[in-house]
Amino acid sequence: MRSQRHGTTRKWARAALKCGLLLTDTKLWTAIGEQVRDRVAEVGDEVQRRYEDTADRLHEAHDALHGRNHWLAPTASFIGGIGLGVGLGVLLAPVSGEEARAVVRDKVVDIKNKMRGATVSAAGDIRARTMESRA
Repeated sequence: MRSQRHGTTRKWARAALKCGLLLTDTKLWTAIGEQVRDRVAEVGDEVQRRYEDTADRLHEAHDALHGRNHWLAPTASFIGGIGLGVGLGVLLAPVSGEEARAVVRDKVVDIKNKMRGATVSAAGDIRARTMESRA
């Protein structure tokens, strides 16, 4: 029985010495320190990415709540694309060049007149609102 106890004590002593050596090993602590620094940097980068994403979403929500939306550029691009497609379709249509130019000219004049009417109407609305706010 005594030899068993002596063997167990010896195993525990070896385990304690191994732990002591591991805890005092500078290479081990250097490696652990580097891993911790790398992981902290990764976590910091993820936190910053999520913070920026959240800030962008809040900014967009703020703009939407205050009636500011960014629809003008995509809408103008869409309308420009339609205009370009119609223009190319008319130019490449199987009609004579003179007829195609006349159709394009008529369309451009029609669009110009519609735009002029819209701007005159908008200017009238602005004048009316300005006069109401002054009164």
